[in-house]
Amino acid sequence: MKSFFSKFKNLLLIGAYKTLVIFEKLTNKGIALDFISKDYIDNPYKTYNSMRSHKPILFSQTTRLHWVTKMEFAQEMLRDKRFSVDDRKYPIAEKRRKEFKKAGREIMLEQFENPSMLKLDPPDHSRIRKLVQYGFTNRYITSLEPEIKKIVEDCLDKVHNQDSFDLIEDLAKPLPAIVIAKMMGLPNEDLDQFQAWSEDLLVGVGGIGTSKEDIKKSGDAYEALIRYFEEIILSRKNSPGDDFIGKLIQAEESGDKLNIKEMYGTCLLLLIAGHETTTRLIGNGIFTLFNHLDQMNQLQNHFELIPNAIEEMLRYEPPVHATVRFAENEMIYDGKTYKRGTPFAVSIAGANRDPEANENPNEFDITREDIKHISFGYGPHMCIGASLARIESKIAFECLFERFKNLELEEKNPVWGRNLIFRGFDNLKLKAS
Repeated sequence: MKSFFSKFKNLLLIGAYKTLVIFEKLTNKGIALDFISKDYIDNPYKTYNSMRSHKPILFSQTTRLHWVTKMEFAQEMLRDKRFSVDDRKYPIAEKRRKEFKKAGREIMLEQFENPSMLKLDPPDHSRIRKLVQYGFTNRYITSLEPEIKKIVEDCLDKVHNQDSFDLIEDLAKPLPAIVIAKMMGLPNEDLDQFQAWSEDLLVGVGGIGTSKEDIKKSGDAYEALIRYFEEIILSRKNSPGDDFIGKLIQAEESGDKLNIKEMYGTCLLLLIAGHETTTRLIGNGIFTLFNHLDQMNQLQNHFELIPNAIEEMLRYEPPVHATVRFAENEMIYDGKTYKRGTPFAVSIAGANRDPEANENPNEFDITREDIKHISFGYGPHMCIGASLARIESKIAFECLFERFKNLELEEKNPVWGRNLIFRGFDNLKLKAS
């Protein structure tokens, strides 16, 4: 009986969703953000381009968000103090608090009330970022190159004699997880558990049609990671060490230090941001090259083009597709009035394909000059780990091309993940020779 009612409820939800799609098309000249359709999942850029041409800021009935697909507006919202990331200030916060309380997620509620810098506006964001950036100096990140190369080589050694391997499972996923774990100084024996929690956590972030089971799994992993970081940080208070967690404990600026909950939030943020972005950058980049074999051949023979190719990969097929901002106060923007707390989805993927920002934006070109993208954010919330993701990806591509002279896609049309926020593959099988 429970199964029957569950299926009936799902049918009602799907029916309501389809009705919203029809209504959205009627009000927007045939344009709708139908995020569960195969066409959208396979190629969301067609939808974003249509949205931008019709209205650069378009209200989507299906997501209840105002989608921003124009680069100029996207950059302004990411840097302008009139737009906030702190959802605790707005009506949506009460819904989140009720959900946490109903689910018995006291730890998640506590972290919601004490967010990481990702969810803070200046001056709180500026204070924490200034303290955290001590662990992300260019000198320190550059010093990690030999260790990163060893991790990549170790991953590839495991599949070297195989006829095929899964790029995501065998390299793109473990690489950033191992790197961030080593940066934090986590024990080697904890790496498998750490990676398992990381993967479980991400199934509940931005998923399309995420099941209750996945939401529970994600919440369990979130709370397990917070408890894990709590134990690690408290045990090292008197002897911090020289790794990233040690730097967080010791970080000080004009007498200011991170409090314990800020440290938990920072560790969790770096885990999610550092893990997911690099994994999908590597997977999306290789897939895009397979669809442009002339450019792959060019890259294999000219490694010096890899850094610019990575910027084009980030622009053309970004790992993160959207981020949310709220109207700080009632405001007039682009000739329209918005209430305080109005949520905007800043479409990173849409802005990157804006023809006013990049000429011929729907063409992939690893030699493109003056590449404009916001795939690592823009303004005060620019990704603090961007240089690390670039180095990890650069070394991954170099080692892949050195090790395997002839790579082929095992499946010509691999399945894209169903996620509004992160775009990428769960699996990407390659034939090796």
